[in-house]
Amino acid sequence: MSTVFRLRILLDFIAIALLVACLAYWWQDNLVHELLGTALFVLIIAHNVFNRRWLGTPKVKGRQRVLNSFVIICVATLMTVMLVTSLLISRDLYPFTALRGAFAVREIHMFVAYWTLLVISLHLGTRWSSVMSVARTIFGITSRNAARAVALRGLAAAVAFWGVISSFEMAFGSKLMLTYTLDMWDFNEAALRFFVNYASIVGLYAAVGHYVLMFVRARKHIRPDR
Repeated sequence: MSTVFRLRILLDFIAIALLVACLAYWWQDNLVHELLGTALFVLIIAHNVFNRRWLGTPKVKGRQRVLNSFVIICVATLMTVMLVTSLLISRDLYPFTALRGAFAVREIHMFVAYWTLLVISLHLGTRWSSVMSVARTIFGITSRNAARAVALRGLAAAVAFWGVISSFEMAFGSKLMLTYTLDMWDFNEAALRFFVNYASIVGLYAAVGHYVLMFVRARKHIRPDR
């Protein structure tokens, strides 16, 4: 496994971490938020550069290709909207592109940010086999182990379960529906819990993406009785 491939996986995780950090807007000042957002877009560009061959000649076909393409198109659309709205509401790094007022643009920006987290998490899930392959290489795992597999699946189930709880605690569903909520997070009291909750939400939807892809692959090999 090449060093470049490992770097790609690392950059993907850093991008997700930056996106979660950007959601903690009230924990940072606006300049920090815009710097984190700019770094996120730079990593997204790097991700596309690293994966340009896959985008041009996908290695999978059929329903799996349709699923992958749909998720990628969604990510590209959401990130484009994020970029445009970021420029329109910038106050520190790109004030020359900003609109005055632009309350509606800020609402769209926040709305799209939560959907971006969801879809990128699904995208991570569809690439989870590659992530596990990198992990096995790093830790020198060369053989299968039933106990280890059960433990890892149990851990994934626990993360997903906590992701469900966190979705309610963070009013994630309401934010996806652009519904106003009164959940002003107290970062002075529980900053770490904010990031743990959103990390578990990422884990939840990554698991959903992974098992949906496994289901699609399984159906590909099922042949009806004749």
